[in-house]
Amino acid sequence: MIQLLQAMFSSMAQTWHGQTMDVRAAIHEAQEGKSIKSAPSTRYDGQPEDPYAGDIYRLEAAIGHPLEKGDCIDFKLQDLLQIIPRKRRRIDAYRGLVGRLNKMGVKLTINSQKSRQL
Repeated sequence: MIQLLQAMFSSMAQTWHGQTMDVRAAIHEAQEGKSIKSAPSTRYDGQPEDPYAGDIYRLEAAIGHPLEKGDCIDFKLQDLLQIIPRKRRRIDAYRGLVGRLNKMGVKLTINSQKSRQL
C-alpha cells in the first residue's frame, strides 16, 4: 500500500515540478571536469614532499604565471575557496599556505567579508 502511494505521489510531483536531477552527481561531474591536477611528485630521495606544493601549483595555474619572489597576490576568500578548496571555509584555513608563500618571498592577502585580512 505504501509503495503504491509513493509511486502515485512521485509521478504527481514529477508532473508538477518537472524532471528532477541528481545534484550530487552533477556537482561530481563538474568537479571532475574543472579540477586542476595537483603538482607532480618530484622527490625520490626519501625526504617528505612539500604539503603545499599542490596548492601553490593551483595558485600559479589560476594566476597564469609562476610565482616569483616579491609577488603580492590579493584574493577574496570565496575566489580562493574555488581554486584551493578547504573543509574549513575561513581565512585561518590558509595560514600554513600563507606562511609557506612568505618563505618564498610571496605575499598572499586574503580578504573576507566577515573578518580581518590574513
